[in-house]
Amino acid sequence: MPNFIDKETYQLAAQKLPNIDLLKRKIIFLDPDWISLKFKSDSNFPVASVCFQDANRTLSESWYALLESFAHKIWFFEKSAPPDEITGIFFARYYADDVALRLYSAAEHLAKAIVYILNVDDESIKKNRAGSRFGSVRKFLAENESSHIISQTIEKLYLSDNWKKTIAYRDSWVHNQPPIIDGLGTVFQRKRRWHKTEDNMSTLGIGAGDEAQYSIDDLLDIIHPALKDYAEALNVTVDFYIQELEKTGIILTENGMQVSLIKKSRAG
Repeated sequence: MPNFIDKETYQLAAQKLPNIDLLKRKIIFLDPDWISLKFKSDSNFPVASVCFQDANRTLSESWYALLESFAHKIWFFEKSAPPDEITGIFFARYYADDVALRLYSAAEHLAKAIVYILNVDDESIKKNRAGSRFGSVRKFLAENESSHIISQTIEKLYLSDNWKKTIAYRDSWVHNQPPIIDGLGTVFQRKRRWHKTEDNMSTLGIGAGDEAQYSIDDLLDIIHPALKDYAEALNVTVDFYIQELEKTGIILTENGMQVSLIKKSRAG
């Protein structure tokens, strides 16, 4: 059973994942109370640090879910005697689904951070409605701030083939029928079972089920790089934020955040 997955298996799984420790450390140091000392009381710029905390937590949870997906696949496919591929696919898909769902949420947190950083008003976002907040913010930036490093970073993530496929998988999972994964037995799509032949006859296949849309490897091959792409986008945005903080006298060190009370505060 999954509870007996050994340490070595988790170590093998972890080698497949990106190292996000430095990114997490930077974000943890972004204390909104201390940052607010250098800004006017009506500034939203410090609030972006809270969005980064949310994004950090969600990314960490996504990373953990992907770790579990890889570990369960290795355990049941390679280390169990005999191999139990059905159970391996079940758990690998279970955790991979969680990654897709959380990455969508993580992108929403990042988008809100950008709104606070660039001081974009809500009305501008409403005018650029594109489904998700991430899509709306991306559209606004593409039309109004296309040369900004954050705009270019978000555009790169948005155009990532694996990111698009991950979000499409998530959208289907949430709004329609969850995509069929190969190896989990007979599964049916939501459609009429009768089929028309060339001579206009109706036929019915009994018990065959419908073709899978993904193998477990297909699913992991899109979600895994999508997590990497998101982590990169978050890292670039956080680094820009930190650079802006440095202009006000807030410096991040290896041990935390240092706030100078001498340098001029930022108005916005």
